[in-house]
Amino acid sequence: MARTGRKPSWRAPFRRIAMATENALELARLGHFTEPEHAPYKVVHQIRIARLRRYGGDDHHPTVEAPLLLIPPLMVTADIYDVAPDISGVTALTKLGLDVWVIDFGSPEQEEGGMKRTLDDHITAMNDSIDWLRDATGHDVHLVGYSQGGMFAYQLAAYRASEGIASLVTFGSPVDIHRALPKIDDTIAGRLFELAQGALDKPIDKLEGLPGFLTSTGFKLLAANKEVSQLMDFVRKLHDRQALEKREARRRFLGGEGFVAWPGPALKKFIDEFVVHNRMLSGGFVVAGRTVTLADITCPVMFFVGERDTIANESAVRAIRGAAPNAELFEVSMRAGHFGLVVGSQAVSFAWPTVASWVRWREGVGPEPSVLQAPPPLEEPEEAEFDEVDFDVELFYQTILGAVGAWWQRVGRSATDLGEQLDSLRWQVPRLSVLQQMQPDTRVSLGLALSEQAASNPEGTFFLWEGRAFSYAQTDRRVDSIVRGLIRCGVRRGEPVAVLMGPRPSYLSVTAALSRLGAVPILLSPGRSRATLEEAIHGSAARFVIADPESAALGKELFDEVLVLGGAREERALPSGVVDMELIDPDTVDLPGWYEPNPGCARDLALIILTAGRGKKPRAAKITNQRWAFSAYGAAAACTLSPRDTVYCCLPLHHPAGMLVTVGGGLVGGSRLALATRFDPDAFWDDVRRYGATVVFYAGDMLRELLRAEPSAADNENPIRLFAGSGVRADVWQRIVDRFGPVGILEFYASTEGNVVLANASGEKVGALGRPLPGSAEVALVRYDFSAEEFLRDDHGLLIRCEAGEPGVLLARLDVDHPLASFTGGDEAGRRLLQGVFEANDTWFITWDVLRHDGDGDFWFVDRVSRMLRTAAGIVATRSIEDALYGFPALRHTVVYGVEHDGVDVPVAVVVTHGNRGLDLEAWNEFAAELDPGERPGWVKRVERIPMTDGFRPDKAALESDPLDAGAELFTYDEEIKEYRGA
Repeated sequence: MARTGRKPSWRAPFRRIAMATENALELARLGHFTEPEHAPYKVVHQIRIARLRRYGGDDHHPTVEAPLLLIPPLMVTADIYDVAPDISGVTALTKLGLDVWVIDFGSPEQEEGGMKRTLDDHITAMNDSIDWLRDATGHDVHLVGYSQGGMFAYQLAAYRASEGIASLVTFGSPVDIHRALPKIDDTIAGRLFELAQGALDKPIDKLEGLPGFLTSTGFKLLAANKEVSQLMDFVRKLHDRQALEKREARRRFLGGEGFVAWPGPALKKFIDEFVVHNRMLSGGFVVAGRTVTLADITCPVMFFVGERDTIANESAVRAIRGAAPNAELFEVSMRAGHFGLVVGSQAVSFAWPTVASWVRWREGVGPEPSVLQAPPPLEEPEEAEFDEVDFDVELFYQTILGAVGAWWQRVGRSATDLGEQLDSLRWQVPRLSVLQQMQPDTRVSLGLALSEQAASNPEGTFFLWEGRAFSYAQTDRRVDSIVRGLIRCGVRRGEPVAVLMGPRPSYLSVTAALSRLGAVPILLSPGRSRATLEEAIHGSAARFVIADPESAALGKELFDEVLVLGGAREERALPSGVVDMELIDPDTVDLPGWYEPNPGCARDLALIILTAGRGKKPRAAKITNQRWAFSAYGAAAACTLSPRDTVYCCLPLHHPAGMLVTVGGGLVGGSRLALATRFDPDAFWDDVRRYGATVVFYAGDMLRELLRAEPSAADNENPIRLFAGSGVRADVWQRIVDRFGPVGILEFYASTEGNVVLANASGEKVGALGRPLPGSAEVALVRYDFSAEEFLRDDHGLLIRCEAGEPGVLLARLDVDHPLASFTGGDEAGRRLLQGVFEANDTWFITWDVLRHDGDGDFWFVDRVSRMLRTAAGIVATRSIEDALYGFPALRHTVVYGVEHDGVDVPVAVVVTHGNRGLDLEAWNEFAAELDPGERPGWVKRVERIPMTDGFRPDKAALESDPLDAGAELFTYDEEIKEYRGA
């Protein structure tokens, strides 16, 4: 009988044992079976911390001339693109005819100063590499980045505003890192990561960095079961030398050789900027002192999404669509995990060929890749083997970014409510406590607040200006230098000093310096006329004016002593007879014995602000440190400002809403302050994205101007969480939320001098001013006879409180410690103060604002006393007429004032229509017929623009001074026919 097969030899098991033993001994002796085989390359250029590798060898002749630069993530070596010959990205790309380059940052732990590297060091090295490659090749560069390397690519492209970058390709690169925590509200993720940062800051500060062995070991510890299964598989194949050698490169790479240290400074900034504050999404991250936003990317972008990627999940990666609205974006999906995107058979067969096709298409030498329209390919079976490692990496990466995520989910699912309570406990309560506990002798001032921030967070960013970032420490040193210069010039504690500057950081710095010295800045605007400024400073006893170079000549007309500050690095021509403070060396100034930094107490005068007083004359409003603190801490508490916020300030710094609320709130809130030269609706959203602004302070009709632009798809793609300020009307409020939401609006009221702060913290009642903040002065609404222009009193001569819904004048009680001299002149003091209001010896401050309150205790603004009209239909607020007229769809802006006629006030409506089109009289008459008689203007005057004050409020005084029929389309109401007709 013939044999059908050979029996297994009894020697086979022994041969396997012998071969396994031999392989094990070699592994024990050498630590490896074979040296890794890598694709050939040359280090062509070295740039500080990086080397440029060029792949392909001498016999490689690319068919595409434009260079392709691969960027590795931190924590892994540049060999991530060349792990093994059969899964090598660089090999695949060179075979496809590309000119392949890799930037190699080496092993920081093995290089001098390597563990002190910052993120800026890496980005600027890549930036220099782009410049060198362009010079060397004569072509723009295609950037490719994997994971955090792709984040680098985005950041670099934004930093360069895409100059010299032909395109971007990223693999599994998250833009919204807060999406890394599943099932958690986005707003809560920010709070959660901030808590995690607090726990990580000290350990990171103590560490030189994150060692490479820790990252490698972390994989094993976090997935011990997989480590055991992989070890068992390794033992089973120990006899098969060929199989072992095939897997050797992968084993060694994942076993530790593929991982390098993450330098401490780079790690800390990565966590702070991109994990905690999520500024890849919001914008406003800082590179080499410059603010950057992904909205500056204009080159085409192709981004790969891993459908099984739980490190950079799909929503986190796709967030690039909102963050880079000016780029042409293309998405490619792969059924792969994080590592599988660039390492593995699917990467070789699909990802890298797609990249090559992309480059050819962008260079005009090939068609558009079909995958950009076709559905993603199915996963190949062998891909799953390598994705086993991916799970380990995901666990480790998520542990670094959000180790507290699981804990958070265990706390409960009502994360949003809990987050708001945590914010209240962490930010609001301490600030409100400061206000409640403040005594007249409490040390508090602008200068002191800056000193405290510089001591607690010296390297934190204080303000952003024209794309540059300035830390608390830098600003504090600048302020100290200015103080020394002021002392050299003869400025002393307690004396008033005028400040005459345009919008620039020096305005902020000199105001803080005068506060630190104990002097009193008088904040002036160079936009005011000389006559107005002379009237404002009359009687102030100020000897000096501090001006910027542009305002020095005007300052010389007003003062004998002119000190010039600002523009030290610019070429400037100064008038003769002025002192250039930039030439004073602060190190040569000896501080006198009388100097005490930040001496100001709550009762002391902090600054003087020029306001438009009643009768259209300027009035110098004197602000105490307590009043400054109420604005600053009140704004910070009401807006729950925190270090994760960037506050956008486009309000003038000489305006109360600018210096008191915006600057003050941002400073005590520890938030970044983005300073703009002015409010420009056309540049507003670019600025917001560039700085990553989360809170915007407004005044008057500023928000109405934002609605002027045509709606766009990018309206909802913005980082703003809150608009806060004073003066928004209900119609604008609702339109802002509908168009730019989800966004909050916090309307508040703050009297310039009385310590009154009302805030609509909940935002539930659209248009309401809200209620007094804790610590605010006691307030009262009292009855007022608008016809007789006097307060109404009871039989005992005391004032009468208003009932709910009844309009009245707002008063604020002054305690005995309030400096009654804080008001200009005796006559003005008499107009601003009342005694014997509700009892014999009480003293109250008159705001001259008309408010009403509802049954819940919320206040609503009605108008100024001076703007209440005595019409034939009774007392009518101009604001209520304006609100009614905004119901006419063609109306863009309107202002109402009164003209006396036959013994009564006749309302005049000045209107601006959308597109400055003529008024449709038929439609207007139809609309006006539905108005109440008291809301119907006697005249309607169509103009092309309405003059505004620097507080974004209509300049009614300027309108009233113009003749009624001066250069305008005028309509008058005919009582007989009950219609409007041309005048």
